[in-house]
Amino acid sequence: MKIYKIVVFIFAAILILGVACYFFPEDGLQIGSTTLRFPSLERILTRSSADTGNDSIISPETMEEILAAREQELKNREDSLNLYKELINNHISRIYLPNDNYAYFNAFFEKAAAAKASGTCVRVVHYGDSQIELDRISSNLRTFFQSKFGGGGPGLLPIVQTVPTATVSQWASESFTCYTSYGIGNRDKAGYGIMAKYYRVVGSGSCGVSRTRANYVRLLLNDRVGSFRAILKDKDHEWTDTARIDSSTGFKILEWHLPASTSGFTMNFTGTADLYGLMVDNGSGVAVDNVPMRGCSGTIFTQLGSDLLQKSFQRTDVGMIILQYGGNAMPGMKSKNGVDYYAQNVGRQIRFLKQLCPGVPILFIGPADMSTRVQGELRSYPLLSYMVEALRREVLANGVAFWNIYEVMGGDGSMLLWARQGLAGTDYVHFTPAGATKVGNYLVDAFATIYDYYKVDKQTAANVEKAAVSSN
Repeated sequence: MKIYKIVVFIFAAILILGVACYFFPEDGLQIGSTTLRFPSLERILTRSSADTGNDSIISPETMEEILAAREQELKNREDSLNLYKELINNHISRIYLPNDNYAYFNAFFEKAAAAKASGTCVRVVHYGDSQIELDRISSNLRTFFQSKFGGGGPGLLPIVQTVPTATVSQWASESFTCYTSYGIGNRDKAGYGIMAKYYRVVGSGSCGVSRTRANYVRLLLNDRVGSFRAILKDKDHEWTDTARIDSSTGFKILEWHLPASTSGFTMNFTGTADLYGLMVDNGSGVAVDNVPMRGCSGTIFTQLGSDLLQKSFQRTDVGMIILQYGGNAMPGMKSKNGVDYYAQNVGRQIRFLKQLCPGVPILFIGPADMSTRVQGELRSYPLLSYMVEALRREVLANGVAFWNIYEVMGGDGSMLLWARQGLAGTDYVHFTPAGATKVGNYLVDAFATIYDYYKVDKQTAANVEKAAVSSN
């Protein structure tokens, strides 16, 4: 079509539309049950700001109101966060945060929430000395974190349970040889795995777990020959599964996803392997692993084999590490120089773990008050308060959080009071179940305050962002 014809067509169309606008009834044209409407010529020629798409134009008065509201939102957020900071800093069971970083545990909270949403499991590994045997303190944390993020089950268990726990029952055949990095036992320079010890099976062996709930079981092992296999039998259901691995050797993880939650199972092994532990979990969310090391002072991590330990942490999705030590080192301390050396050694362990697990928050829990006879009188160890402070300084200097049981208990001489109240044993070192529960609840309170701060910070930040978007 020629250009002049196009121009004529456009003007004709405009003329027809103009005539239609001029003569079309203002109230529309009724045709049956339908009303036809057409914009008036005046409306087309003199469009309002609403017609021109300028809804976003805001008067100075309205803008001032929006800015004032945003300023108030920011102030409310700051006031709320300051309140929680006061609670964190002044709570009787406060956690000392490195560089006053109130967001130190945020990475774990985010990971735990994501695990619950995605149907996976993030782990908290709680290492400690005999104070955490019987699943003490760890069980309090497990209950708290799983109430917030989901999850279940007793978590990481040794193949052979030498110390009964309050959480689960276990049995094992006598066909295992234990290798451990602490205490009395066989040593192995090749590495000990995530529990700092392992059980070697040669030929065949079996173990069982009961008095629990689990639908996801993992076996961590090193296949030494290449023909290892394990058979899991569900206690509650007619279900048996055989897990085989390929002929290669090395670190492996066998997994069983049970069709329904079970109260127990048995596992039979054939082959030659080092068994590092069983992970017994129930549902998605958080698992809390209790790893007690009787007689250990917490300075053995650099001896565990970095490659093996790093693989264990990464492939089982460890999201937080808790270290609870110092009590076993205290009786041997004769001078402040000895205490300083021990604290520096703890610092080396922390730096080692941070290299293996970059970005994973670590909490160090110092020793509780402990009593001994000084000139015939029961009193706190003379160097205990110095050790607690030396550990606190060293831990914070290495960018890790610190929790002070000694301070929470009441400081010097508090162990005697706890013992009189039935919260500690007559050895004036270990807590009774009631005492351990009290300590565990104090630690839960500390985490609950930090978690509340995290939620308030996240929610108020979202509100401020929403207000900012709505005002633009």
